[in-house]
Amino acid sequence: MLPTKILAIGAGGLQRALTHEFVHILNQRNLYDGGIFVGQPRGTEKADAFNQQGGVYHVVTFDMRGVHDIRQVSSVVGATTLATAAGREQFYAQTEHPLDLLLIGVTEAGIAKGELAMDVLEETLYRYFCHHGADATLCVINTDNLRNNGDIIRDILCNAYPKRSDDYAAWLETNVGFLNEMGDRLVPQVYAVPDEIQEAARARIERQDELITYAEAMPATPLILEDLDAVLRVPFGKLQDAGVVVSRKSIEPYHDWKLLLVNSVHVPGITHKGTLSGIEYVNEAAAHPTFAPHLERLMDGYAKIVEADIPIAGKSARAYSLEFVARIRRVKDDNARINIIETVKLRERAADIVRSPNYDASTELFKSDFAYSFATVLRFLTPHTISSPDDYKGITDTGEVYEIRDPDRTIQDILKDAFGVSESDAAARIATILSNAALWSSAGAVSPSGLDGNRDFMERVSGYYHRLVNGETCLEVLEGINSEWGS
Repeated sequence: MLPTKILAIGAGGLQRALTHEFVHILNQRNLYDGGIFVGQPRGTEKADAFNQQGGVYHVVTFDMRGVHDIRQVSSVVGATTLATAAGREQFYAQTEHPLDLLLIGVTEAGIAKGELAMDVLEETLYRYFCHHGADATLCVINTDNLRNNGDIIRDILCNAYPKRSDDYAAWLETNVGFLNEMGDRLVPQVYAVPDEIQEAARARIERQDELITYAEAMPATPLILEDLDAVLRVPFGKLQDAGVVVSRKSIEPYHDWKLLLVNSVHVPGITHKGTLSGIEYVNEAAAHPTFAPHLERLMDGYAKIVEADIPIAGKSARAYSLEFVARIRRVKDDNARINIIETVKLRERAADIVRSPNYDASTELFKSDFAYSFATVLRFLTPHTISSPDDYKGITDTGEVYEIRDPDRTIQDILKDAFGVSESDAAARIATILSNAALWSSAGAVSPSGLDGNRDFMERVSGYYHRLVNGETCLEVLEGINSEWGS
């Protein structure tokens, strides 16, 4: 059995089809000899399945044409739940092992002081320090795609949590490498995968697998790690043939491109428009005869701004973004999986475009496409009913009720009772949202600012939002944009 060398907080599909699969490949090639112990933050079902299956599961590569490959992965050596005190103690007990890496793979909402995953990470690091002393070294990787995600984790642990001791604080600062990371692979929930794909996969596996993980083929660059001080002991850098990059330089330009040119295809690009229009799946929304050309125009406009603002030698922003548009059309995935934590996503994926010095040089059609896209997310966040602080519901253009899951209720509270409001009322609400610097600036920003400095954008968003809450559907408003600009 592999020795435990990596602890993972989070048991989701992206972990299983990215970092865990790469560790498996390293072990298979005799480039590493280490296993992963997993802590499931909520519930027990995945931890139980890992233990019952001896840590073995399958990653199924598929697209809408069928199954293309199945890899059996065996890098996990054990698992427990983090939802109980006993489960957490079992996880902390693994710190007795000499470890190389801690992985934290939870969504943006879990990256804050007081959230379960962060509390567990903080306690895990302290237990490791207590067991191994001030000379021990370790790396931490946050596999969620926040800009400068390693720096964010470091700042929270070093500044938001009470100081345990001077020695421990010094150890965190000097001996723990918090690596910035960029990961990229589409991993839909099992329920979104077509039945015929699931049946074909199960027939080939010929065994029960409660952790079967469906994913697209590995993209050209699925994992980039920023290891400025060469402290990472897991040799991910030896997987260049799989597209993995371990960089001794800042990966911030690549992370900016990922957030602005790939993640923006989802939000604000297509998923909220699809949901509001009664289209359940991302691939269907992205191929819709009205939405498809709009999405391509939108991302072409994004690419022109991003390439002007953040050039990367030898790389085409347009090709990078439109390649992802093509990717999401090939893999069945549901909009609901992606429509969460909108406030952070809009900040990370749209605010830079609003503030860009190259915004003014964009075409009028792009400015309309972009403002409309932003307005559709705000329309999605507009409550139809509020039953309690934890129960905000919206309503689609087809009359379906959905849960608004963004945990930040700031925008939602500003937009409550907005259906049917006047043009001036809508404008005042949009101005309140866009002028709120806290919404549009990362924590700790030196000069936090809102988005109201771009008057053109604000006026366009206000106009489209007013139409969207006064009876016009997402499709009708977009058709109006198309007619206006002759596209």
